[in-house]
Amino acid sequence: MKFLKGRQIVWLLVPAAFVVAFLWDSSVERKPDFVEANSNPDYYLVNTATLEFNTDGERVRKFTSDKTSHFKDIMQTRLEKPEFSMMSPDQDWRVSAKHAVNNELSEQLELSGNVQITMNSKESQPPMTLSMPKLKVDFTTQTAFTDSEVELNNTIFRQTAKGMRADLKSNTIEFKSQVVSEEL
Repeated sequence: MKFLKGRQIVWLLVPAAFVVAFLWDSSVERKPDFVEANSNPDYYLVNTATLEFNTDGERVRKFTSDKTSHFKDIMQTRLEKPEFSMMSPDQDWRVSAKHAVNNELSEQLELSGNVQITMNSKESQPPMTLSMPKLKVDFTTQTAFTDSEVELNNTIFRQTAKGMRADLKSNTIEFKSQVVSEEL
């Protein structure tokens, strides 16, 4: 009988050891963290195109991008390789860049990386290209401006300047300083 008593204690100690080992493990199983940080977009779109029409049904603006990422926490949209067109009966403005950030509260579009504005006129003039590293477009005032170096080229003449302001409604450009013109 002594032999049986020892075996019963061993059979009771083995499960007790597992229970103690299980309870002894103080590590907590981590649950997945689904809280989105500011660096994570709430959605993104690939190869997007948006058309905007006026009350007469005529196209006024066209906007395309390779990738669009929206961040609702900071109310910002980031774009890769955006192209923006403003169409009027007399002239067509096309703006392109490597990157853009649209701040929804201020209705400004900040373009960066090889920014180019191409202006095509219905008249027989050659198209003009305005190049710069950065540009801000304000949709409320329909203006574009920069403080960086700017180059205007239309295959007949070339102008360089430091900073500019463009009125997209009246199709005018105003250079700020260090303006140099030359014939090509």
